[in-house]
Amino acid sequence: MPEVLSYLCPFCEREVRVGEPCPGCAKKAVKKVRSKKSWEQSTSLDGLGLPDDDFDYDEYCKREFGKSPHRQTGLKWYWWALAVALLAGMICGALMIR
Repeated sequence: MPEVLSYLCPFCEREVRVGEPCPGCAKKAVKKVRSKKSWEQSTSLDGLGLPDDDFDYDEYCKREFGKSPHRQTGLKWYWWALAVALLAGMICGALMIR
């Protein structure tokens, strides 16, 4: 049968089994009250402020982003050429190893 390990509690000097709380001190432990952080708001200010039914998304976009069209998102031709060259190089390198 394995030996049961124990230690002396540093506060009340009772013998305690390893892995278990001290029976004398554990009952005395008081739960800490969580203090409110400086960045937290009261629960009365928890409204999300989501837009309601009369919200006009198109008008919002015009007001926030202006009337000019967005720039075209795409890759220039040389980035595609670089990607193809790298892919070809990796395939050739993998075939040369075999």
